[in-house]
Amino acid sequence: MFKDVGRGGGIIKQNLIVVMLCALALVLCILPSAESLNNQNTLQNPTNIVSSGQTSVSHTNTLNKHANAASTYYVKYVIYKKVYKKVRYKYHGKYRYKWVVRYVKVYRYKKVSAATKIVKKSSIIAYGVKVTSKTVIATAKCSCGALGNYNFHTGAFVNYCPKCHKYGVLKWNPKGTAEGEWTCSACGADYCAACGKIKIKGSSIHLTKA
Repeated sequence: MFKDVGRGGGIIKQNLIVVMLCALALVLCILPSAESLNNQNTLQNPTNIVSSGQTSVSHTNTLNKHANAASTYYVKYVIYKKVYKKVRYKYHGKYRYKWVVRYVKVYRYKKVSAATKIVKKSSIIAYGVKVTSKTVIATAKCSCGALGNYNFHTGAFVNYCPKCHKYGVLKWNPKGTAEGEWTCSACGADYCAACGKIKIKGSSIHLTKA
């Protein structure tokens, strides 16, 4: 009777050993397959093996492309186009015609880099500007068209406004015209810096030459 029990216990031990060996074999089979699946996912998603530094560089390059696209823009600038105009005038009671030169303000646009600094100047052409209580002097181009050319002329005038008859009131280009001009601070009259003619159509008022 005890021999049967002993034999039964031996059989149980043998069965347990077999079960353990089967479980170990199953684990050994599962591990290689899991590693193979992980390698396959890595190959399908190469970004998983890219370092964070490389990913950051790629993102920075994308931002730089957008920044470069926005680093250029268009600015408006002014040019003066020379045109000829036929005008009528009266001479000895008869009307006659003549061609006069005018300079028309024309706006243009150009593409510039954001690194280019655009500075608006009060005068981009005139130079040698001197203002005293008695006289005003400047070398500028004609802004009224009366001289018939766009060359430099030095104009020296008495610091006196012939429109409002006040002395010491002429200021240099407070309105920021391209050629520059003399403006009366009392009445607001504008005068060409080259010839001294008042900028009122049909008027013959001129600054007094010094």
